[in-house]
Amino acid sequence: MKQVAFGIILALLALGNVGPLGAVPDPNQIFVHARFVWASQQYPPYVSYTIAVAVNERGVAKSNHYQANYDARHDLLHVEAVSEEERVNPHVPTGVDMTLEPKRAFRTLFKKPVGHPDEAVDYLGVPILAPNYSFGVARYVPEIASSDADRAALVEEIRREFNDPMPQSKMQDPQNGDDLKEIGRVVSSDRNYQITCDGIESVDGQDAYHLTLRPLRSSRDLRLRDIWVDTQSYATIRLITQGNFTNSNVPWLITFTNIAGSRYIKSETALKPVGVGRHLYQSATITFENLAPAPPPRYLFDPVTPSRNALTEPP
Repeated sequence: MKQVAFGIILALLALGNVGPLGAVPDPNQIFVHARFVWASQQYPPYVSYTIAVAVNERGVAKSNHYQANYDARHDLLHVEAVSEEERVNPHVPTGVDMTLEPKRAFRTLFKKPVGHPDEAVDYLGVPILAPNYSFGVARYVPEIASSDADRAALVEEIRREFNDPMPQSKMQDPQNGDDLKEIGRVVSSDRNYQITCDGIESVDGQDAYHLTLRPLRSSRDLRLRDIWVDTQSYATIRLITQGNFTNSNVPWLITFTNIAGSRYIKSETALKPVGVGRHLYQSATITFENLAPAPPPRYLFDPVTPSRNALTEPP
């Protein structure tokens, strides 16, 4: 499956003038290549990591750390719901949280909380977050099998997603033979975004195409606004998403890192204050730390059923 995915990328790079040494390519082509790079990512079967949540509320800096494990084969998560800080100092509720509610018609107009809200235990919620989420650039396809049928299904899915007009009968398997075979063609139709290229910028010492994206239809899923793509590898270096998680509509800046040849999230930083319940955080940052391959855990991974206190990404 890995060879098929990289074969797709190589076939695409052979189409038109998209090499980094030529003129700046069409922005839609850059975006398509970035998506195929995400689709080609390979991860260890299990990944352990720490999710650090840092906020600033009324000038007070606070942070929590959560231990997590990711099953890349099945795209499943296990996150310890109790942070390291709470384990050391268990939360003890204090104070009284009341609301004044006048009777009848004036209730909704004059309903007002009284007193100071209790200290939040999980500032943004328990972070049920995968380290390889691409924020809508491309959907991750877990490698739960490696048969010819599975490889063909992956190629067919990518063809269908990018409106490839090549008939199935003309598709060739790049695994057969030493020469690079053409396994698909990308055409521009039914796009979700209007994409423009704002030139090449230096991001952490890397030259990157800066793409600006504007949704062409009303959809809460079309949240990408800016993306910086490496001019050499077409890997995503950073992006800005309008809204992040299932309960946040403020813009977030996302940065990525490369570990052992694969892309992972490095940090997520809110670009505006974030409100969670009765708390307003002037700043909020989520960092993925200590990413490393891990042995199979002693417990079984189960599909996550998010609670009201969970911080999750959209599908």
